Formats: sequence, structure tokens, C-alpha cells
Amino acid sequence: MTSSGGSQNNLATVRSALEHIEQGITVFDADLRLVALNARFLELLDIPAELGEPGTDFAEFMRYNAVRGEYGEGDIEALVAERVNQARKFEAHCFERVRPDGTILKVTGTPLPEGGFVAVYTDVTKDRKREAELESRVKARTEKLRRNQARLSLITNEVPAGIAFLDTGFVFEYANRGFAKPLGFTPETIRGKQAEEVLSPNMIKAAMPWFERALTGESATYDIDADLPDGRKMFVRSYLRPEISDEGRVTGFYLLTVDMTRQRESDLALIRAQKMEALGTLSAGIAHDFNNLLTIILGNLTPLEQEMGDEDLRREYLLPAISAASRGNDLTTRLLSLTKQSKSLAAPIKTSESIASTLRILTASLPSDIKLVGPEDPCAPWVNVDRGQLEMALINLAVNSSEAISGPGRITFSCNETVLDLAQARTLKLNPGRCCTITVSDTGHGMSEEVMQRVFDPFYSRKPDKGSGLGLAMVYAFAELSGGAITVTSEEKVGSAFTLYLPSIDPHDEAPPPPDPVSDERVELDGMEVLLVEDNPLVRDVVRRQVEALGARVSEAESAEEAMLTIEAKTPFDLVLSDISLTGKMTGIDLRDEIGKRHANLPVILMTAHGAADVLGPDGGAGQVLQKPFRKNQLETALARAVAPGS
Repeated sequence: MTSSGGSQNNLATVRSALEHIEQGITVFDADLRLVALNARFLELLDIPAELGEPGTDFAEFMRYNAVRGEYGEGDIEALVAERVNQARKFEAHCFERVRPDGTILKVTGTPLPEGGFVAVYTDVTKDRKREAELESRVKARTEKLRRNQARLSLITNEVPAGIAFLDTGFVFEYANRGFAKPLGFTPETIRGKQAEEVLSPNMIKAAMPWFERALTGESATYDIDADLPDGRKMFVRSYLRPEISDEGRVTGFYLLTVDMTRQRESDLALIRAQKMEALGTLSAGIAHDFNNLLTIILGNLTPLEQEMGDEDLRREYLLPAISAASRGNDLTTRLLSLTKQSKSLAAPIKTSESIASTLRILTASLPSDIKLVGPEDPCAPWVNVDRGQLEMALINLAVNSSEAISGPGRITFSCNETVLDLAQARTLKLNPGRCCTITVSDTGHGMSEEVMQRVFDPFYSRKPDKGSGLGLAMVYAFAELSGGAITVTSEEKVGSAFTLYLPSIDPHDEAPPPPDPVSDERVELDGMEVLLVEDNPLVRDVVRRQVEALGARVSEAESAEEAMLTIEAKTPFDLVLSDISLTGKMTGIDLRDEIGKRHANLPVILMTAHGAADVLGPDGGAGQVLQKPFRKNQLETALARAVAPGS
């Protein structure tokens, strides 16, 4: 009795313990009859309490579930028999089952040594939902990461910059298309290569000190001339940024490169334009004062030469002095061409004709051991420029080339027509479209990069004893004034090539009407009253003598204000001859305008040493303009036109 009572107590203790377990538990014996279960099992599977009595056949539980649809559709007894037969094998098993209400149960069966088995039922619904949510998040984040990687790859391959990453051994771990393609690689083929296998020796030599600094954790920016496999050179700005791990160790560095070639060309062009502008201001002042001096010199030497009776003295002293003064006038004209004040008579011309004319001049003046080669195609484009200025530009280029040749050599002229696309036009600062190119190349000693950057600077010359340094500056000014541009390429010990870019036109384009030719009209001013306005007394004396020699009576004024007072106070004048630059608030142009308001019939001729005639137009607006220094016949022509009836 005591033993039986102990067993009963032990069973009660086990059953009491089962009630404190979160999982549902069932115990079946070898005959598949219920030995014990806990309330949690009944709750999880919604099984009625009467089925929970010990001794209940396992098949009754299966039948109850089958009827409720726990096992899906099918014959009830067949579903029951299938599960009973499986249970009779008393094999360990573990599976999850989704109940019709969506609850997910994990069922674990363990066979007992004496026969039968213990089954544990665990509600894993929340765990599986969390896992499903986590898996969904991971999937969404993975997809987002994939999209971000694709987007980043697209961006890095499309940005106008090269991007690469090198490890501490200078091995490329990554490069975008913008970095790899110019160097002859793809982002895939460049990966894993040493820097020496990708970059040229010159690039390695220039970049390696910066690479080594990046490995010390220092960011850096540097410029480099890149040698590309196709022979091109590219001016590159590089940015180095080290990658530092959480432990503070440098694991490599990022290399970002930007093509600055066009930017540098634009910067150089801007600097050159600023220099030309500064030179223009300086040259205008120099030309003004120098032309006044030449006016005095020629104004005194010319009549002296006419009166000189001694032919030997005249030929030996006066004529060389007059010739030298005239050459000085040519120099100021060249200076004024740099200030955009020189006179330009643009007209449609065939470039091959100008080149042929230039070659005829050069053949007689260049050394005989320098061979001149003209264009192969005589069907050259047409341009609308001043022919004289174009030929002078070509002569300057040829002379510059001849000075670069030591001994026998060759200067080649070529002429073609091309179509500038938007990128080329932007680089040259021109409009896209048809363009004539005239190239003058030589076999001379060539130029360094430093010299090429300064070659168009005014007064810059590597051979000061052979020129003024204005030749190429004049060519640059001519190209700019003609709506074109000029470039230079050169290689030391090989030669140089200068290329003029001029807008092309159609041959049938109408030429502007030619200006009236300067005549040698004679004029008699007997009895006429002329007011001469000039603030330089020496210039005033020269001009006064020239006008008096024509029979006029000359009154003088030093300023526009004095001239107006004189006009109002004296007998009406027949003519006013005034300089443009005057002492006082009023200029000669102001004086002309004021006379036009008060005395509309009083003709005014303006004089200038600045080269401003072109700014005022061929006739200077309401009157004429004489460019100092002027010759006697030019003065007579201007006076004749001014006093002619109906003028």
C-alpha cells in the first residue's frame, strides 16, 4: 500500500510540475494511450477537457483535429490512420504546423525507453513573425543596398572626373570609367594592377611623393601633366584623401582626378587678354606722345628738305632722318594695332591668294637654305579680313619660324576648312561652325611649355637682338580683331606650328564698299579764317605754318573753352582745325559737337595722335579726322573736302 501510494504521489507531483511549463506536453504509452498532459496543451490546440483524461486513445485526438480541419481536406479516417501509423513507429520527430487560425506550433516528439513517447508543443507564432519581419527587412535593405550600389556605380562612372582607390602597396582596388578609360583600361581590367603598370614613368615620378604623403594620413592636392597612351597630354588636378580605419591605421587612399586642360587654356587666354588690355592702355599713351613728336619732326624736316639746295646734304642727312621718322610712324601704327585702334579694311578674300602673295615676298627675304612650301590644295576657303593685316600676320609667323631654324630647314604653309563643334569653339572662344585654318609650321628648335605660354606676350622675345617682341603679339591681336583665334603647338628639337582660326564665308558674299581714296587735291585758302586748336605749342607751330602756306589766316587757341570764346568774339571763321585731346574739361569731340549746335555751317576737322579715327568712323562723324603725323597732301585733301561747296 505504501509503494502504491508513493507512485500516486510521484505522478501527481509530475502532473503538477507540467502545469508550470509554457509548452504543451503529452505523454502516450506503448499502446498509444494517454498517460498525462498539461492544461497548456489543451489551450494551445483548443481540445476539450474530456479528451484529456488518462487512457484516451491517441486516435481520438487525431480524429478530433481532423474533423476541425487541422490537417486540411481529405477523408477523416484516412487522415487519422496516417498519423496513427506514423506514431506507432515511435521515432523522434520535429516539425512545425500552421493551424487554421494562423497559429504556428512547433511539435517535437521523443520516444521513451519503455515504449511510448513524449510530445512537446510550442507556440512559435511570434518568433516566426519576428523572423519573417527581420527577413523582410533584410531583403528590403539588401535590395536598397543593391540599388544604391547601382546608383553609386552609375554616378561615379558618369561624373566628369576620375575616381580610384589604391591600397598601401599602391595597387588599384577600384577605378571608375572616367579614370580607367583615358589610361587604356576598363574598371575591371585596372583592378589589381600596380600603379607602375597603369601610369607612365613621368606620371609615377611626379605623383609618387604625393602618394607617399597620403599613406602618412595627409590629404593633398597637386597638378600633373598626364601622358596618355594615345599620345595626348592632359593637364590634371589630383586630390588625394587617405582612408583611415577605426584603429587609426591608413589602409589606402582615394585618388580623384579632374581634367583641367581646357580650364588652363582658358586661364592662359584670359591672362593674355588682360596683358593685351594693359598694353593697349600703355601703348595708346605712348603712341599719342610719340605721334606728336613725329608731327613736329616731320613737320619741320619736310619743308626743310623741300627748300634744301645742297643735294648732297639733302640726300645724306635729311632724307635718312625723314625715313627714320616715317619708320617711327610705322611703329606707332603697330602699337595701335594692339590697342584695337588700327584701321582695318575687311573684305572677302581667298586665303590661297594671300598666302601666295606672302610667299613671293618671303622668297626674296628669307635665307636661301630655308625652303618655303605652300598649300597643296589651291581651293582654299574665303574669309572676311583686312588682306594687308592677314599678309603681315603670315609674314610675322614666317619670320618667327625662320629665326627658330639654325641652318637648312623648312617652313610650310597649309590651309583648310573645318567645322568647329561646341567644345572646340568654347576652347577657342569662337562661335561653332565653319572655320578656315591657316597653319605655319617649321622644322626649328621648338619651344618649351613655359615659352609657349608667353609666346604671344607683347615685347617677349627669346632673341632681343633680333626683334621688338611685337610680331607674334600683333598676330594675336589680328586674329582677335578678325573674330578668330590662334594656337601654337611645339616640341623641342622638332619644330613648332602656329594655326590661325578665321571664320569662313561664302565666295559670293558681298564686299563692303571701299573707302573713298585719298586724293591729292590742291586747295587755296586765300582770305579764309582758320581757327587752330592745339594744346602742344610745338605741334601748333608746325600745323600753323602748313595751313598758312595754303594762304589762310590762322588764329590759335590752346583749349576748347578758349576756342568757343574766340569763335563767339571774332569775325566768323571759315574752318576749325582741332586736336581731340585738349587741356581742359572739353575734348575736341566736345568742341565739334558744341560748334555743330551753335554754328551748324562751320566745318570742323579733328586731329589725333591716338588712332581714334577708326572709333569715330571714316569721316569722324560730323567732320573729318586727321591721323598724326600727317603729310602735307593729307592735310590739303582734308581741307579741300571741308571747304568744298556742299560738304
